[in-house]
Amino acid sequence: MSGICIQSIVVGLLVPLGAWAVPVAQSLRISVMVLDQAEVPDRILGAAQERAGVILGKAGIELEWTDCRRPPIPSICTKVAEPDRLFLTIVTEDDRRVFADEVLGRSVPGGGSGRGVYARVFYGHIQARANQEGVDPAQLLGLAVAHELGHLLLGPDAHSAEGIMRANWSRHDMETGARGQLRFTDRQAPLIRADVQSRIRERERPPN
Repeated sequence: MSGICIQSIVVGLLVPLGAWAVPVAQSLRISVMVLDQAEVPDRILGAAQERAGVILGKAGIELEWTDCRRPPIPSICTKVAEPDRLFLTIVTEDDRRVFADEVLGRSVPGGGSGRGVYARVFYGHIQARANQEGVDPAQLLGLAVAHELGHLLLGPDAHSAEGIMRANWSRHDMETGARGQLRFTDRQAPLIRADVQSRIRERERPPN
């Protein structure tokens, strides 16, 4: 696909992370359609969505979740993605020839003037890594979701030296993330808000 690249998050060796407080005057809302093909238990999925919501919320973005996994399926789930309506698919795993066990998810950020709207996370990989590191799988799932949504909102070159968008996480990062201390950086937060504002304007723009 021309102009589009796949981003992934790999759990590896990292250094400790600090926390940021991002002052936000008003939250912006973006919708996330969730297609749970891995059949994640409700408790774990709910906690994961809460963790991801808190992380994006500290950047000034309110996430509106729509469950597309069980009937009656909301009609919006059958529509195509829009700039401010993202699609998140949860699968057990992806192609092992491409994505090793340590890879927790991937996304397709937009290229050029395009908008990234599709992301997926690998629940089987997340469960295995959570068991290995002794962390809550629900919290690790939420961190992975926030990371992949970050790729959609920040673009292809979204990895940072610290925060939720680091390419590699250590056990310490996962533990601090579960306590709400893994966030978007002060530089990333306003970029995310600007992107969401632009997406909303694009959706509201009348057709030619």
